[in-house]
Amino acid sequence: MIVAIAPRDEELPGMVLEAIKRKGRPMYFDEIVKEFSGLAGEDRVRKAVNHLLALKAIMEYPDGSLGLPGMKWEPRRARKRRRKRTPRLMSVDQEPKFYYLPPEQ
Repeated sequence: MIVAIAPRDEELPGMVLEAIKRKGRPMYFDEIVKEFSGLAGEDRVRKAVNHLLALKAIMEYPDGSLGLPGMKWEPRRARKRRRKRTPRLMSVDQEPKFYYLPPEQ
């Protein structure tokens, strides 16, 4: 039996950033969600993307794709995205969260 542990909220922005770097081109939000299907839900991915936008680690291009600053952008969709994403920082607690504590022996 294989047990996989989902990434914590604090780890997810770094994983999203790495996924965009690996792809080598700007990605649409639905592509990022598909990349993390089974690991994190759409809401958690949206929080991570908005956090990265607030930190200016990624940027949103006119067609709605998300990429690293300075990344080569070529429009892939005919329409522009109507509403920009809202950059928001995630709340970061000082202490790490533990979801499972092994029993003391």
